[in-house]
Amino acid sequence: MNKSFFYTIDKSVVPEYTKILNLMKVPYLVEEPVVLLREGSSACRIVFPNMPASLYGMVRKLFGRDGEPYPL
Repeated sequence: MNKSFFYTIDKSVVPEYTKILNLMKVPYLVEEPVVLLREGSSACRIVFPNMPASLYGMVRKLFGRDGEPYPL
């Protein structure tokens, strides 16, 4: 998957988001970056590929904000 953007969220809400994303048939990956694990963070990332603007709009509405660009 071509990783384009992501949202950092708390691990406790990942099941809620992934359930909705699956219903919407949106492609995604859940990542736990090493830097966050080292810091003892309870955060993880939901990562998305490039997508049409209409689909991005639905994802943006779900998370309530724009996604962060995925680092190269």
